[in-house]
Amino acid sequence: MSRTLSWGGAWGIARRDLHARFRGLRLLLVCLFLGVGALSAIGTLTGAIGGEIDNRGRELLGGDLQAEIWQRDANEEERAAFAEYGEVSSGYRLQAMARKGEQASPIGLKAVDSNWPLVGEFTLTDGTVAGAPDDGEAWLAKGAADRLDAQVGDTVQIGTETLTVGGIIGNEPDRLSEGFSLGATVIVAENMPAKAGLLAPGSLYRAKYRIAFDGSPEIEPTVEELEARFPTAGFEYRSRERASPGVDRFVTRMGEFLTLVGLAALVIAGIGIGGGVSSYLEARRNSIATLKILGATSKDIGRIYLLQLGAAALAGSVAGLAAGVLVTPALGAALQGLLPVESGFVFDGWALVRAAAFGLLVALVFAAPPLVRARQFPAMALMRSGVTPLSKQWRGAWPLVAIGLIGIVLLATIGTREPLMGLAFLAGAAVVFGLLALLGWLIRNAAARAPRPKAPLLRQAIANIHRPGAPTGQLVTALGFGLAAFVLLAAIQTAIDSNIEATVPNEAPDYIVLDVPRDKEDAFRTLVTADDPDAVIRTVPALRGRILA
Repeated sequence: MSRTLSWGGAWGIARRDLHARFRGLRLLLVCLFLGVGALSAIGTLTGAIGGEIDNRGRELLGGDLQAEIWQRDANEEERAAFAEYGEVSSGYRLQAMARKGEQASPIGLKAVDSNWPLVGEFTLTDGTVAGAPDDGEAWLAKGAADRLDAQVGDTVQIGTETLTVGGIIGNEPDRLSEGFSLGATVIVAENMPAKAGLLAPGSLYRAKYRIAFDGSPEIEPTVEELEARFPTAGFEYRSRERASPGVDRFVTRMGEFLTLVGLAALVIAGIGIGGGVSSYLEARRNSIATLKILGATSKDIGRIYLLQLGAAALAGSVAGLAAGVLVTPALGAALQGLLPVESGFVFDGWALVRAAAFGLLVALVFAAPPLVRARQFPAMALMRSGVTPLSKQWRGAWPLVAIGLIGIVLLATIGTREPLMGLAFLAGAAVVFGLLALLGWLIRNAAARAPRPKAPLLRQAIANIHRPGAPTGQLVTALGFGLAAFVLLAAIQTAIDSNIEATVPNEAPDYIVLDVPRDKEDAFRTLVTADDPDAVIRTVPALRGRILA
């Protein structure tokens, strides 16, 4: 009666067979290295950006709480209420046009008071730490300076005011919380928009009030108190916990999309893992047969080669994790200035665990069938490789495959903000896999029923498509799934580009002019038609409001 090897004994045999630098399992190593590396880099980067948004929420917002209202200032009672909670910084945000000689550019005008910035440090490109500009002065973002061809000391005109360029903006701590703007930022003193005639009735502007709390009051109770005191004022409140919801939402969705793309690549690599493991076990056929003849049980074979494959999978995953962590600083450096991310090393434990788990589960799903086949075959069948290949008797692998698939589904849905997107992707991938497997089966059967050609090479090629153990199904699935993923991404990009190309040139105007006073419309039309009599001018009334009930 044979005795089952312990895990320690099985590892001793497995380790001796792995001494040749994982020879035969290098495809498994490379596939997991690339897949896990991509997933870990994506997860670490998005986690780092999310962490920066959470940790720097107060700096990104410019305070603990922001109250925003359209087309009016806060009255004295409202300003006094804000001041009860801490120091207040007020200002305006609006779209405007800046001019310098013949150059003109749309800008995002940001008017700030002397308390700005309440949190963080504002610097110019020359390293000067600054605050609100003086009357008659403006700080220009580099984009605005480039478009206007303006340098420090030049003058630009905004509205009816002529301003001197006092410096070029370097670090603007609350930039990400300002939202979308049609042009680059220009920072001016708080009283400048009114002096320039930009706050006339009907102008589209926002008044912002940022509060840096004295002490540490809770955000939600404070907002509830303000809403109870001014129920019809129309203020929109934002806290440091949601300093930049647009960026947070963009980063989250970008990360989830890239994770699904990485998972698709890992699944494609998984098909290669299955083929590589099958080839590896085919090459070990005589070793397996010898072990069985010497008394090894099927359980022993399973343990030995499970440990070998597990060691190789773990090595590939660890190498992929290391590569993902090492490449993150380069990605962070490339995105600095666009997103709140540092360029140093970042460790996101959950992202790394998730990437490694994805890799190991995919390896389990695709390596289990050939491993179970090798475990179940009798010794004499293993000796007759030409007659009894390892490609049959795969049904015993379904419990391991099911465990792996359930784990992948859980990882793709738990802890994500869009679990339905992950489920939809996995469902679509399963359907595509099923259709491709069916296509591979049809090709194999068609080759088996096809008439035998006279040409020897062609006859041999067709025979290899349907011979026992032929990898026809795996090849069709791998190539088809990979091509489908690339075609999908290319189709999305082509559709967007085609839509823009087809609609923008036909529908987009040559110029957009904002905030033309109603009583100045005739003068505006006269000015345009004097230069271009055939110009088509379309005016659209614009009004901002807030639904309160």
